[in-house]
Amino acid sequence: MAQPIAFEAPPKPNPTSPERLQNAPAEHAEALLSAYELVQVMHDKGVLNMLRGLVAGGDALIGTIAAAVDTPDSIRGIRNFLLLTKFFANIPPDVLTSLAETVSNGAKREKAHKAPGLLSLLWRLRNENSRHAAAVAVDLLEGLGKGL
Repeated sequence: MAQPIAFEAPPKPNPTSPERLQNAPAEHAEALLSAYELVQVMHDKGVLNMLRGLVAGGDALIGTIAAAVDTPDSIRGIRNFLLLTKFFANIPPDVLTSLAETVSNGAKREKAHKAPGLLSLLWRLRNENSRHAAAVAVDLLEGLGKGL
């Protein structure tokens, strides 16, 4: 009996680079239009001029930045910025939200009233929440004193 001959279609040849380039505008019209709009906005805002200046400045720009950063004040400023970033990263957002709301509400309330007396303020320290906050404030003062 006869056996069927297996037929495999030859693989479609990949289009060459010139063919792909010729077809690209039609295939990617929306993306190209969006890219043109982005480039126009960057041009209008001066971003392209700035980038061109950065690239043209090259080594001179890097030298200027390195010289500016190589001062003790700059190094201390960078370290302080990193420490503050770490400090704020360790504070839970709900604590900062509560703090911001309390400060805002307290400022509104106190603005409408006469300043409280010293005994009135001490009386408020009977509240457990006030004592927690006072303890944190004292810890902060102690830590600041150690650093001095």
